[in-house]
Amino acid sequence: MQYNNKNAYPIATAVATAVPDSDQVATAVPDPGQSTKTRPTDTLLQKGRSKRLLVPQQASSKKLSGDEEMALKDQGYTDGLIKSIARNNMIFPLRIWIVDNSGSMMTGDGHRLVETGYSKDVRFVSCTRWSEIQETVEYHAQIAALLEAPTVFRLLNDPGRFCGPQQFSIAERGSALVSEDLSIALNTIRSASPAGLTPLSEHLREIRSNVIAMKDELLQNGQKVVIVLATDGLPSNDYGASNPSTLREFKDCLRSLEGLPVWIVVRLCTDEDQVVDFYNDLDNQLELSLEVIDDFTGEAQEVFEYNKWLNYALPLHRIREMGFSHKLFDLLDERQLTKDELSQFFLLIFGPDKFDGVPDPHIDWNGFVKCIDRMANGEKKQWNPIKKKLTPWVDTRKLHSVYGADTCICM
Repeated sequence: MQYNNKNAYPIATAVATAVPDSDQVATAVPDPGQSTKTRPTDTLLQKGRSKRLLVPQQASSKKLSGDEEMALKDQGYTDGLIKSIARNNMIFPLRIWIVDNSGSMMTGDGHRLVETGYSKDVRFVSCTRWSEIQETVEYHAQIAALLEAPTVFRLLNDPGRFCGPQQFSIAERGSALVSEDLSIALNTIRSASPAGLTPLSEHLREIRSNVIAMKDELLQNGQKVVIVLATDGLPSNDYGASNPSTLREFKDCLRSLEGLPVWIVVRLCTDEDQVVDFYNDLDNQLELSLEVIDDFTGEAQEVFEYNKWLNYALPLHRIREMGFSHKLFDLLDERQLTKDELSQFFLLIFGPDKFDGVPDPHIDWNGFVKCIDRMANGEKKQWNPIKKKLTPWVDTRKLHSVYGADTCICM
């Protein structure tokens, strides 16, 4: 995907800015007589190089041009998903990624998406976990530039000054510097190599402090910050150990976010049962808005178990990675959708403009299926990670066999 800011038209949206980057800020020493508590411009992460984020007093503006919408459509995004992304950016004015670059990311059980000719198809190749997350970060940096959606990436460990900054961002400094932001982001993530431990709690503490500074303005505007935790392992201490004490500390850090305007996404880069079970259990233990998602293939398999009619295409996975939240998306891998939920889901996917005249599935099921079939076949076919080939978004034959007029779905 190429970033293109031509023909942009204004629409109000919030942007986050940061205190100017300075080595002096990162190593600040309180003046005599000053409180030893951290000041608003101090970084809490003394071992690396990061900076505090603040919600600005002025907003930037962005509306997708026709060329930019076409760029998203070329990637498989439907009109409904493009509109959902735009609404989502208003609700979530800032995204903060914690990107795991610890030594365990060199494990070779990852999967990387590779586009084939004309970007109409994708294939999976085996790779390290780090290559998998590199590809993910590159994608989200590019789409953040396209949308001018303020997004901060924090590497778990300092990559070293020859690689780039530990914290880099897109559209955080305003639209005029987006191209420069993207260049820094891509160069840094491509140059960095996995090494070090998994100090997740350290980063969460600093992010919490940042969110608290933004809290009043976020609540006033009905907005939240998305926190994306992309990791392959359990949190560790300064000695690299993951023990009950370290896990409790991490849970306490997450618990300290309860009541704050945040939406948390855990993007796992591993299939290890111990790690997967730990993060899945968090949803039951904490009063947080939290979603745990696997890689593309893993999530598709979970969705297919309950809703076999749906092609869990890559654009669905990507918008979930960037924090798009809707109850129906959460239900896809938990149970079969009801007929009422089907209507809502297809409205999200294909957009309200295409839903004029669509009958109620309870009243005219056959007419409903015909309309969905027309909409699905009007979109570009998408790579189906289950069937390993290009298919429409919806298998309407399978849909009819599951929800046909004589079928009763009891909840």
